[in-house]
Amino acid sequence: MKAIQIHQTGDIDVLKIVDIERPIPEKTQVLIKTSAIGVTYGDIMVQHGVYPVMPDLPATLGFECSGIVESVGEDVTGLVVGQSVAVLGTMGCYAEYVVADATMVMPVPDSIDKDLVAAFPITYLTAYHMLHSMGRIEEGQTVLVYAAAGGVGTAAIQLARLAGVNVIGLTSSDDKASYTKQQGAHHVINYKTEDVVQRVKELTNGDGVNLVLNSLAGNTLARDFEVLANMGQIIWFGFAAGYPQENLTEVVSNNFMKSTGIRTFTLYNIFENRELFISSFKTLLDYLNEGKIKPHIHEKLPLAEVARAHQLMESSVVKGRLVLKP
Repeated sequence: MKAIQIHQTGDIDVLKIVDIERPIPEKTQVLIKTSAIGVTYGDIMVQHGVYPVMPDLPATLGFECSGIVESVGEDVTGLVVGQSVAVLGTMGCYAEYVVADATMVMPVPDSIDKDLVAAFPITYLTAYHMLHSMGRIEEGQTVLVYAAAGGVGTAAIQLARLAGVNVIGLTSSDDKASYTKQQGAHHVINYKTEDVVQRVKELTNGDGVNLVLNSLAGNTLARDFEVLANMGQIIWFGFAAGYPQENLTEVVSNNFMKSTGIRTFTLYNIFENRELFISSFKTLLDYLNEGKIKPHIHEKLPLAEVARAHQLMESSVVKGRLVLKP
């Protein structure tokens, strides 16, 4: 079968199309014939060798996909051959077939477009749990969303709107600002041309925001504390601008009297809470099936054009998600 592997980390030239043996599922595993593959920023980080938990090399990339169950291990229950499924949190999805532990294979209705299935689990679960499990955001409160035109940003906007939460999106271009408004953001700030702190204070009548979803970090956290309302919090969940550059002890101390704070988030913690994982996935699947949420697919590319997909992701032009087709 065809797969995309890396034998070393680096630029896009390390991405190789290879022929490898089709995997055989073990007792608790499932073999899936992939239908569509979601491209995540985590894939880019693995390519560059900076993902927090790097796989052994050579490695087949890809953390999520949709597909059809091809075969199941002898101890697997609840999944049958021919069933439509979503696979997430499992490396190896950049391939014609992927083998995954049954716990990370979720049944989905045949009626839902396979491309949408591949594009929704990781981003929407991430946004959902940051807003609700971590942020405890409430109706009428305000959230500031970094990279608002991206996959998680799009999901956060749609889910926040469903919860009656006001959304301020941060984007890097007027084109992305227009897209972000279309997705439902109440206000959009172009952080390259506008003063973020001043604009947030104007938009919130000086109160600030209750929650910041920060996928960049770098040198952004001190500014985030400035725009927080009293008792607000920052959830840092990405490394697009690198690790934090500020002295966080100093930043937190400077904002001590506002009773604010910062937390980190990774979806792996949700995967470890089986009950929470399944219930939230089913909630989001219902939203998708009912049309309450809809991933925006920026472009669909053949699996062989994975290098172009990664280039697009790194160029910051992608609005929503990219999908690879095996």
